[in-house]
Amino acid sequence: MKRVLMVMAVLGLSLTPGVVQAQDPAGYTAPFADTMEARIFPLPVMIHAAEGWVKALAADPALVQLAAKRAARVPATDCAPAPLCLADAWVWTDADIALVDTRLRVLARDPRLAKALITDHMRRSGRFARHARLADADLLSAALRELAGGMNHAIAVYAKGVPPRYPKIDAYIFDIANPEYANVLKAHGVAIAAMRQGADTVFDPVLRYAAGLLRMNERTEAAPFRPLLDGGNAPAVATAKTTVWQDHPYPALLVFGHGPEDAQSRTGVMGHIRMGIAAAMFKRGVAPFIVVSGGNVHPNRTAFNEAVEMKRLLIEQHGIPADRILMEPHARHTTTNLRNCARLLLAAGFPVDRPALIVSDHMTIKYIASPLLAERSLQEMGINPGKVVAGPDQFTALFTPDPAAFHVEPLDPLDP
Repeated sequence: MKRVLMVMAVLGLSLTPGVVQAQDPAGYTAPFADTMEARIFPLPVMIHAAEGWVKALAADPALVQLAAKRAARVPATDCAPAPLCLADAWVWTDADIALVDTRLRVLARDPRLAKALITDHMRRSGRFARHARLADADLLSAALRELAGGMNHAIAVYAKGVPPRYPKIDAYIFDIANPEYANVLKAHGVAIAAMRQGADTVFDPVLRYAAGLLRMNERTEAAPFRPLLDGGNAPAVATAKTTVWQDHPYPALLVFGHGPEDAQSRTGVMGHIRMGIAAAMFKRGVAPFIVVSGGNVHPNRTAFNEAVEMKRLLIEQHGIPADRILMEPHARHTTTNLRNCARLLLAAGFPVDRPALIVSDHMTIKYIASPLLAERSLQEMGINPGKVVAGPDQFTALFTPDPAAFHVEPLDPLDP
């Protein structure tokens, strides 16, 4: 335990024993805090928490040598073409990934190490659910490649200005053509290189570098409201534990946000319509809870959070009790509305013997229940977070969450 405490301090994390995290499926409680780093890049954090792995990586000559070579790539002086060369020094190359893959496969042959990391953390946490059917070594390999790809993506977007999938709401904030930007990247690289600690693995320096880029760009949307079953959701979570679910046809009404495109409005027009429909259903006893889903999305870098604003309006304008509203405050798209609601419902212990009810306007609900959204989910997240079918009326769809929703997508660092 002393070693784990020391490592968490090195990574800027903290242990929270006994706290159920909103992204944890039944039977698993993460032994590390639900930080931005752990949320986006869980593998390095789990390696530190898994008994024997830090020592095994430190004893592997090939990995030690690779870590030294990667550190030597960081320019001590100016380089060209600046500023891109400054960021390129931190990228995982194909050769880097292949070498680490080979060494991790060797270490995974040790049954003790395999159980400590792969069985006890990677599989039980659900964070690698997309690869659950793979053998241990192959699952670890797939997770490594997702990690490296996610880190490289963060560097490409938030250091080099490569457009993300949704540049209107997710892009970087700097002008890379400004000569001063090279000094920003230079300062960041030198600072991160100087932070190296004795307990570091080959992954930790670039983990700090990528996380630092997100903070510099003020793109930390994945970090607030953690742990999600605590804070503003604690009253509803407590009420759920004593709820008689059989008294209602559905366990929850799911309402997805609609962000405005002006800086003054706190929620979009369609959001008001959806909340009105859901509030009326709640008062008829259709479900004992309303789950509101949506992050800080529209307009770009808005200070207003869709879920927070919807909860406020449901209380103030519709008279819904606060302990009957759960917030999912991170989703940025309809795909992640579904995925994040699935995570929340499963982690909070909502019944799985019947579907929840998605509530929306009569136009949007057709899209939500269509094959188009399911296809988009597979394309963007690699999983379908549950089964969606048409509901009992024109405003609803039935949603049965799937544990595959716990899979973490590092290519979406604002809501992984």
